[in-house]
Amino acid sequence: MKAGLIKHKKGHYDLRTHSLRKFFKTQMIALGCQSDYVDYFMGHVLDTYHSIQSIGLERLRSAYSVAGLSIRTKVKMSEVDQVKQLIRALGGDPNKWLSKEMLSDGAITVQNVEDQQLGMLRERLRQLILTQKTV
Repeated sequence: MKAGLIKHKKGHYDLRTHSLRKFFKTQMIALGCQSDYVDYFMGHVLDTYHSIQSIGLERLRSAYSVAGLSIRTKVKMSEVDQVKQLIRALGGDPNKWLSKEMLSDGAITVQNVEDQQLGMLRERLRQLILTQKTV
């Protein structure tokens, strides 16, 4: 009520608990989270409840985090930041690689920095994906 989200209208409120739960479920599924995981997060007991529970808390937290659900407007990430995020998700450190590559390449003009970074990061991402497939 203090945030101004809830308004009283003719005996009921605009925003209800059900509305928030519905928003959570539809947004999480739209963001790529498995529907069984979402149902588990919401406290539903399903046939797959115990198998989802056995996945482990860290994996479930990761699935929730990767979805990135937010009620705030998201700031559009640059392509370089998107590739960095993918590299981090695969366990790499993009900043370490960038500094190493930039130092070995010598002088780079300011205009080409982002293109240069993007090229290097894409190559590192490709290498990470290939090593993940072979493991």
